[in-house]
Amino acid sequence: MKIISLALALFSVNSFGFEIFALGTSNTNCKGGGQAYTATLNEIFTQENINAQVVNAGIDGDRPQFMMVRLEQGLKTFSNTKLVIFEPGPNEKNKRFNLEASEEILKYLQAMKMPTIYVSNTTIQTEEEASQFAQKFDAYYYGNWTKGVPRDRDHRQYDQGGPGHMTSTGCKVWATNMAPFIQKVIKEVNIQ
Repeated sequence: MKIISLALALFSVNSFGFEIFALGTSNTNCKGGGQAYTATLNEIFTQENINAQVVNAGIDGDRPQFMMVRLEQGLKTFSNTKLVIFEPGPNEKNKRFNLEASEEILKYLQAMKMPTIYVSNTTIQTEEEASQFAQKFDAYYYGNWTKGVPRDRDHRQYDQGGPGHMTSTGCKVWATNMAPFIQKVIKEVNIQ
């Protein structure tokens, strides 16, 4: 853990104009795909001359009730964070516990006036429920984390009795699909 903290601290000392903190689970971490989601977002932003660095704060198997501490520490380490992508994931199977902890995180970010993109999982919320949930906390709703990603074996690992985590290719597609939405939010809230 100390090595990770040191690596994160060194990573934050950069020449980027601002950071985007991607808080989430194995989906954000692109389990089995080598952080392809956040790495691809960084590649896209470099190509688009967006002076931002996406920080991968996804942890495999994590649950929303344990993410607040990581969020608080991450925002201290990456003090120039101007946008948070929050993907609470499906690891907490109890819908009430998942949503209560997610609500606490969204309230915290709302109180900070931190622009936030909320990414849902259909095992916890329908698209309509998730959209209303995000709106309640002034967060932007992206949609389900698998939106627009094919369910075939090139894009999804069949690691959970069906299409589970994304492959590296799937994570890259997710990043490519999500990048314009992130750019829209950056423009709308005038992040520089």
